Amino acid sequence: MAEFKVKLQSVLKENLYCQQCGEWVYCPEMNGTRKNEEGEEVEYIGEGCVKKDGKGDFIECPGCSSRYYLE
Repeated sequence: MAEFKVKLQSVLKENLYCQQCGEWVYCPEMNGTRKNEEGEEVEYIGEGCVKKDGKGDFIECPGCSSRYYLE
C-alpha cells in the first residue's frame, strides 16, 4: 500500500486516479455541500468517502488500497 498527499481543493475540483494502479478513486460529482461558520454553502468530500487514521484524513483507492491523505 502506497501513501500520497493531495490537496483537498484539487480533489474537490478534479478527478483523482490512483498513482499506483491507475484505478479511479474520487470525482467531483461525489462532493456534498454544507454550511460553513459564515452560513455559506461550501463543497466537501462526499459522505462516507473519507477515512481517518493516526496520520490524518484520507481517501482510499478501491483497487490497491493506496491512501491519499488530504492537505
